[in-house]
Amino acid sequence: MWGRTRRRAADALAEAYDTAHAAWVRSGKPEGREPARVTIPEGASLHDLRHFYASLLIKHGENVKTVQKRLGHTKPSITLDTYTHLWPDEEDTTRAAVEAVLGDVPPLCPAKSA
Repeated sequence: MWGRTRRRAADALAEAYDTAHAAWVRSGKPEGREPARVTIPEGASLHDLRHFYASLLIKHGENVKTVQKRLGHTKPSITLDTYTHLWPDEEDTTRAAVEAVLGDVPPLCPAKSA
């Protein structure tokens, strides 16, 4: 069953790429707008896709309770035991807060020249 599902997904991704690429060509191939080809890596399992899905949700700011529900875990602690390292830590969140107010702050000391 997974093999058939994988082939169907690969076909759908290829078709989506072909459509997007044709639209890009018709629009004059604007710089930096070329669509990326997305594929399912050889040997990818359904379990790998489950991890990818969880990682994607976390990267886009979903909280632990939402990810827990989407994955069907009975408790948030199960989700955290597996994916804690993917959520931003205090270094990430404080840096983002400062940059949101001040912009990308350059280092205080210039780089040493060789």
